[in-house]
Amino acid sequence: MTDEQLAAMHRLIAEYHRNLAKEAMLDVVHQYHADLAQRLADEAAQIPRRTAILERLRVRIISAAGSGSLATMQSP
Repeated sequence: MTDEQLAAMHRLIAEYHRNLAKEAMLDVVHQYHADLAQRLADEAAQIPRRTAILERLRVRIISAAGSGSLATMQSP
């Protein structure tokens, strides 16, 4: 699954929970679905950022391994 597909899935589920929140009769149920929708939307927005961070970390580890300074990147 690509990052774009994962983000799209999060957005779709967030929209589903927004619709459930609109249909909820009890305030607590409405609040639950609204909060869950917001968390899923926030997560969808973070996926590309996290992917970029992981890619930079991977490149850094590969370059450190090539230069022999991998020991300095590992925690004791």
